[in-house]
Amino acid sequence: MENQKPNKHYRDDDRLRKIGEKIRFCRNEKGLTQAELAQECGDKDWSQISRMERGLVNFTVSYLFLLAKILDVPAAKFLEE
Repeated sequence: MENQKPNKHYRDDDRLRKIGEKIRFCRNEKGLTQAELAQECGDKDWSQISRMERGLVNFTVSYLFLLAKILDVPAAKFLEE
C-alpha cells in the first residue's frame, strides 16, 4: 500500500463544457434564468448552475437527471455528441 498513487478523479473538461452548453441552451429554451433553475433544483443560489454551464464543475449523474427532469428533456440529450 505504500506504493499506491493518490486517487485522482477523472475529469474531461471539453466534454463538461459541451454538456454545459446544452444545459444553457435547454434552460434558455424553457425561459428560465440560472437563478430560477437553481431554485427548481433546490440550490440556494445560481452559482452551481453557472459553473455547470461553463464546464467548471464535475457534477453527479443524479444532478444531470434532475436537470433533465426540470428542463423536460431526456438526460441523454446532454450527452449526445
